[in-house]
Amino acid sequence: MGIKLDEKLMYMWLGHMTTFRTEDVTNLLEIFGGIENTFRHMYKNSSELEKLCSSGVIKKTSMEEILSTDLESWYQELAYKMENSGIRVVTPVCPDYPERLLELKDIPPVIYYRGDIGIAASKHQLGIIGSRRPTHYGMSMADEFASQLANKGIVIISGLAMGIDSRGHRSAVRAEGKTIGVMGGGVDICYPRTNIDIFHEMCENQLVLSEYEPGTAHQVIHFPARNRIISGLSDALLVVEAAIRSGTMITVDYALEQGKAIYAIPGRATDIMSKGTNAIIKQGAMLADSPSDIIVDMMGVLKDGEKRRSLYDGKDSTALNEKQKKLMGMLGYEPVFIDDLIRANNMDISDTIHQLNELAKLGFVKCLEQGYYIIK
Repeated sequence: MGIKLDEKLMYMWLGHMTTFRTEDVTNLLEIFGGIENTFRHMYKNSSELEKLCSSGVIKKTSMEEILSTDLESWYQELAYKMENSGIRVVTPVCPDYPERLLELKDIPPVIYYRGDIGIAASKHQLGIIGSRRPTHYGMSMADEFASQLANKGIVIISGLAMGIDSRGHRSAVRAEGKTIGVMGGGVDICYPRTNIDIFHEMCENQLVLSEYEPGTAHQVIHFPARNRIISGLSDALLVVEAAIRSGTMITVDYALEQGKAIYAIPGRATDIMSKGTNAIIKQGAMLADSPSDIIVDMMGVLKDGEKRRSLYDGKDSTALNEKQKKLMGMLGYEPVFIDDLIRANNMDISDTIHQLNELAKLGFVKCLEQGYYIIK
């Protein structure tokens, strides 16, 4: 054999088996007492594989996959893919394998990554998750929380998906913080393609990782297993916006099993995308309406004598006149049309526009397209 057969390669071989269930690797390692014995008993050993299959430890398709896999040709093809894409690999026997993942019930046998694996050893790490189709409120909250938390040195972890995931990653990068993307396919494939810019940025200067080999397509069936890694790497989890039935709730379940703290940003009772967050608050998740809530809880104290954040942080609300204060009372993180503001305040058009322009100059509000306003 022309390759070095060591424990690292044995773990990579186990991770190569696409027909394994998440728990299969853990069960096999327990049965055989470690990676070396597991490999020796299973590689090209049809009689042992038959026993494992008949006892239900592995599936028949797994036995067939193991018997049909040639170690040397598989590894040579894999090494070629990794070299061409700048991909590196760690397994549980490597000193830089993420320590938090060693605490999982079903440890990923292999982690492929691009970027700086050292980020996964940071002191404070927070998963930010939520809807792939968030409201404007959800996007605003993801931006605000991720940027402020990243600025305080908390690593933001998410799944590089559309919506809340990508907002969390982008905001962390803009705040010059650190972020980790956990993928449900190969780290040589950007998914979705709309995230191509942040994907390349993170591959260069942050960390993108996966337990799936390079070239593996991103599939829905992979996401639950991916989610256990998101929660596994995180010290706590922040749910920004989520429906009752969603992949977000699967991640929450993993985090609860792992004993992680859960934070949730509340939403309006009538919003479908807030039903999930409001439900987990009812069930005991910590209500977080300010990034400071999480900073205090995770880090113990606020840095540099920082005070808890309020809506008017850094702004002199006493400088507002009564009309402006009334307008502020009608605005939130969901866009409000200017005509609605005019009617509710019994104000004329020109005066309303003037007051809103003054609020925008002071940094209180922001005008979106076509006359819609939100709190900034």
